[in-house]
Amino acid sequence: MHGRLKLRPPDAARRRQREEKLRHYREAMDALLGGVPPAQVLSLTGSVLAANPDVGTCWNLRRRAGAMGGDWVPSELSFVGQCLAVNPKSYGAWHHRRWALGQGMGTAPPGGQEELALSERLLSADPRNFHAWEHRRAVGALQDAEAELAFAGALLSRDFSNFSAWHHRLRLLVPARGHGTGTGTGTGTGTGTGTAGALPAPRLKEELELVQNAVFTDPTDQSAWVYLRCILSRAPPPPRVICVHVDREDATLAVIFSRPVKVNPEHPELTATLDGSALPGPWRSAEGRPRPSHTWLCDLPAPPTESPAHLEVTWAPDSALRQVTLQPGEDEAWWQEPTVERELFWPELGVADAEVLQEQVQMCQELLELEPQSRGCLLTLALLLAALEPRGRAREIREHLGTLRDADPLRAGFVADVRSRFEAALAVLGAGEGLSLSNKGLTSLPLLERMSALTRLDLAGNELRALPAALGALRRLRELDLSGNHVTEVGVAGPLPRLRLLRLDRNPIGHARALAPLAAWPRLALLGLAETPLGSAPGGPARLAELLPGVDVTFS
Repeated sequence: MHGRLKLRPPDAARRRQREEKLRHYREAMDALLGGVPPAQVLSLTGSVLAANPDVGTCWNLRRRAGAMGGDWVPSELSFVGQCLAVNPKSYGAWHHRRWALGQGMGTAPPGGQEELALSERLLSADPRNFHAWEHRRAVGALQDAEAELAFAGALLSRDFSNFSAWHHRLRLLVPARGHGTGTGTGTGTGTGTGTAGALPAPRLKEELELVQNAVFTDPTDQSAWVYLRCILSRAPPPPRVICVHVDREDATLAVIFSRPVKVNPEHPELTATLDGSALPGPWRSAEGRPRPSHTWLCDLPAPPTESPAHLEVTWAPDSALRQVTLQPGEDEAWWQEPTVERELFWPELGVADAEVLQEQVQMCQELLELEPQSRGCLLTLALLLAALEPRGRAREIREHLGTLRDADPLRAGFVADVRSRFEAALAVLGAGEGLSLSNKGLTSLPLLERMSALTRLDLAGNELRALPAALGALRRLRELDLSGNHVTEVGVAGPLPRLRLLRLDRNPIGHARALAPLAAWPRLALLGLAETPLGSAPGGPARLAELLPGVDVTFS
């Protein structure tokens, strides 16, 4: 029948051979589990593992026998090599080899050329054997970075789609990501120049040439494009405080970070003082959950009303001091870090030389003329243009992302999220106290931590399915319009302390309990639910009035 593998039934001789193997296996395992003299353990386990290297019990018994002493390491390594010839991806065999090498450290240095030769032999048969790659790194092969770069390059010259070789090459180059301003050696192990975390210029040039050869050889393969974006990047910047907001009426201090962090209530790295006196805390996340969050809150004692109140916030990992002064008669005060344009669009970008980035843009444009549907090229070009000229090339970026969505329908959701970040970042650049992101096709809402000074936010006509979890960062927001999305419930979004108007018109909200968390939003006065299923649900409006007694709800 179609779709079914046709197997020739085993003949009598093959059946007898399999039955004989099964009989030997059962006899050996019965003897081992029943208890045998240590002298017989190695021979019995050896007979089992030679046929099936994945029997973990036998490897454990061999380790017990080997721990009794004697110069057994060389012969054990030879035996494991034979087992790996049977199954090159046996977890048990690789684990046992690492253990045996560790046992031999007292008499001779582990690893060496024998281990490198083993990994090379196995990688020649299967270039993506991740066990062999990890073993090669573990036995100290990274000490000779240039030799390893040449080895990875040789494998790539045979097959540019070898993800494992690209990954190995990137791991080798990680130490070259300098953290100073000295001169890079370009050998893959020196100190980088320019932006901290970037590759030295000579090494970067070599890697970019390698990538160019790869992508022009096979533009549809994704491995070289992933590698290109990695070598242009650096480690993500560490989290830091980007906004401090103090609210007199709510007696709350809010600290907003560039990335989600978790503050330990018992030993917090986040500290704050009011007029020189430490605030006792405890800190809590805006979402009310003990998980990493952009926004952390702390209750304040009543600030003075006749004199300014000075607050200082310190985040121990960067030790920077943030200060806010609440003047008499003011209800709120805040400090916000100035926005860095490139950090909005590609925060991990580690190459500061605009000329290098422009060369990559030109390469991508030339390739698109030959392969207009190259997915990796379209994504990389859109990211590069967003990092270099987000405002001037916005139309071109949107076109590339639209082409990418059509070329890769299976990843349309990913492309939509990339587009959402671009639109949000572009809007943040020109934002004042009000921001409109209506009808942008947003499937997610990133960068809320960069919108903490907003008082009005329009998100109508998008594809959002829930209120963003990081919404609690908008401490000053008064009006929020989410009409015409796909929101079904409030979810885990943190309360907005100053929000008065929330519009959820034309959303598929059908149950009053989906809006129950809004009872914790202290100043919410107006709630729009026009053209929602809840308005026509039996008892829906009455139940909502019980849950939100102080809110004026409109269903029309």
